[in-house]
Order: sequence, then structure tokens, then C-alpha cells
Amino acid sequence: MPATTILDLPASEQDQMVATLRRARYGYWLALHVLLRCAAGHHATEMAAFLFCSRSSVYRLVRAYRNGTLGFRHDDHGRLLAPLRTTVLMPWLKRALLALLKAKPQRDGKCRTRWRCATPAETL
Repeated sequence: MPATTILDLPASEQDQMVATLRRARYGYWLALHVLLRCAAGHHATEMAAFLFCSRSSVYRLVRAYRNGTLGFRHDDHGRLLAPLRTTVLMPWLKRALLALLKAKPQRDGKCRTRWRCATPAETL
């Protein structure tokens, strides 16, 4: 077991990790972290550094929470539910996806007879 958890990651790898995190993190996950850290008394600058986001994102989320426009819902028992989101594909991505689905997976070297959810996502 290592004595420390501190890693020596190259700056370029750290930048790639942060970019991946920002792309993968769905809006309400960040909102939950921001709101909980606000409730714990943390300041926007501190949170932005800790959560790898901008201060303006922190302010925007807090403002949306106060205005009731964040999109969180409650079920019949009062439990918090994630907001319903719809994703709109950008035109270029929609064209690429349609072109991909018209071809067989074997064309791209996949060992499948038909497309499944993860395979087109990986290929794109």
C-alpha cells in the first residue's frame, strides 16, 4: 500500500482528464455538488477550483436554484428527482450517426452483425 495518494501527472494528461470530466459530467451532477458545497459554507472561488468549473457556473447554478429554474423535481414521497433532459443532436453529429447506422458494423472492423448502443458511440 503506497504511503501517499499524491500523483505526479503530467500537465497535458491533467488537462485531458479535466476536459473529459467536463464533457462527461451532466449538468445536474455539477449543480448538486455546487449546492451542497454552498450549504456547507464554501465560497464560489474555492468551489470552482475544487470542482474544476468556473465561478460563473457556480453563480449561475445558485441563481437558478434560488429562482426555482434548476429543473429538479420531487416524487410523490417528496424525494428529489433528477431533472428531465432532452438531448438535441447537433446537425453534423446527426448526419454522422445516420451515415454510420446505414453501414454494417463489420465495415468499421466491429465483430457484430448489427449496431448496439455502445458500438456507435465508441465508433463516433
